[in-house]
Amino acid sequence: MQQISLPETWSHQDHLQWGRRLFEHGYYWESHEAWEHLWLELGRTSEEALTMKGMIKLAASAVKCREGNSTGAIRHALRAAELLRPGSNSVLFEGCNLKAARESAKRIAESPPVDHVAPSDQPVPLPGLQI
Repeated sequence: MQQISLPETWSHQDHLQWGRRLFEHGYYWESHEAWEHLWLELGRTSEEALTMKGMIKLAASAVKCREGNSTGAIRHALRAAELLRPGSNSVLFEGCNLKAARESAKRIAESPPVDHVAPSDQPVPLPGLQI
C-alpha cells in the first residue's frame, strides 16, 4: 500500500476529522494511520494523546474484526475502552462522541463482529461502530 502524505498545514482538528471520515467509511487501517500521526504530534502521553490512542486502538480492533481475529479484536477493544474517557474537556474532540466510541469498544470486547470479514481492499463499515 502506498503511503500518502497529508498536508503539513493541517491542524490537529483536520487530522482528527480526516481519520474520522476514513473510520466512518470502513477504512479502519487508514484511520489508524491518520490518527497515529496526530497521537505523535500530541506527545504520546498527554490527556489528548491518550484519548487519541483510544481511538487508534478502536480502529485497530476493527481491523482485527475484519481479519477474523477475535483475540486481537478483544485485546485492542479492551484497551480502547480504558483510554476513551467521555467528558474530555479538550476542544480537539468536539464533534466526536467519545461515549459512543467507548461503548463501541465495549461491544467489540464482549462480542467481536468477526463474521463481517471482507477483503482488505474493500472498506466495509462494521455495524454499530461510532466515533
